[in-house]
Amino acid sequence: MRSQHSLAESLVNVQPGVIDSPQEHLDLVCLNASPKHRATLRGALQRLSEEATRLMEQHVASGLTVTIGFGRTFVDTCSAPRRPKALRAMPRFKGDEYDPTAAQTDLVMQICSNLKFANLIAGKTLLGRLGRVFEPKAHHQGFIFPGTRGVLGFIDGTANPASEDRPSVALIGDTDPLFRDGSYMAFRKIREDVTAWDKLSLRAQEDAVGRRKVDSAEYPDAPTTSHKKKSDVKLAGREMKIYRRSYPFWSPFESGLLFICTRPLRRACLESPGVVTIGLRISITPWTADITSCHRDPRTGTSLSVIFYSGR
Repeated sequence: MRSQHSLAESLVNVQPGVIDSPQEHLDLVCLNASPKHRATLRGALQRLSEEATRLMEQHVASGLTVTIGFGRTFVDTCSAPRRPKALRAMPRFKGDEYDPTAAQTDLVMQICSNLKFANLIAGKTLLGRLGRVFEPKAHHQGFIFPGTRGVLGFIDGTANPASEDRPSVALIGDTDPLFRDGSYMAFRKIREDVTAWDKLSLRAQEDAVGRRKVDSAEYPDAPTTSHKKKSDVKLAGREMKIYRRSYPFWSPFESGLLFICTRPLRRACLESPGVVTIGLRISITPWTADITSCHRDPRTGTSLSVIFYSGR
C-alpha cells in the first residue's frame, strides 16, 4: 500500500517518492551488499520492501515515502540481460576527479517526509531489517526552505513540470516495456561557497543565475553563461524537461544543494547512469534494479546516478 497522499497512487507500478512533490525532509542512504551474505540478499530485499510498505502505512500523516533502488554493478551481477536500456555508468565530467569503481554502491534508500522524526524512525527500522546483508557507505540529509529557496537565496525548481505532466517527463515508457513506469534518477551533491556568494552584488548574483532573486522571473538580458541559459537543453528544437526533487543541505563545514532529478538523462543530452527502484509490493522473480557511481568532485562534491524501477 502506498501513502494516500502519493501522486503515484493512481499509477500501479510507480514507487512513491519518484513523481510526488518533495516533502520537507530527505535522507538518502547508500549501501553496499556484503560479500559474506550474498546468499541472503533475496530475503533481505523482501523484508526491506515489506517494512517500507508498513512504515508508509504507519506514517501517512507525515507524508512518508520510501523509494528503493539498486546500482548498476548490482544489476550486472544479478540481472544483466534485463538491464534498462538507458542505464549508463556515471561519466567523467570536466573537472571531476573520482574512481567510479571505488565509489560504486549497490543499494539506495530515499526516505522523505514532512516530519524529521518519521525519517529517523524509518531509516533506523529499515537498516535494522537489512541487518548485515547491506552495509551503509554514505548518508545525505536535506531539507526544504520556506518558498523552496536554496542556500544561495534563489527559488529552486522553478521550471519543474506540473503534476499532471510529471509521468510523461519522468517515467520510462513504451520504448523499454520491461521497465515501463520505472525512472532514472541522477544525483549530485553540489557544494556552494555561500560566503563568497554573499559578497557578490545582487546584479552579479542574478546574472549568474539568469533570474530575478525576488520572484525568480527571467530577464531577457541574462548572460549566455548564466545557469538558466546553460541549463536549457533542446533536442530537435524541443525543450527537454526533467523533474527535480532537489534539497538544500547545510552543516558547519559545508552547504549546498542535493540535486536530484528524474529523467532518462541520455535523452536530455547528458550521459548519466541510473538506479532502478523496485516496487513496494514486489515480486522478486526476477527482481531488477539499479543505482550507479558516487564520486568526488573537487568543486561540487559527490555525484550519484540511479534509475528507479517499479517491479510488477
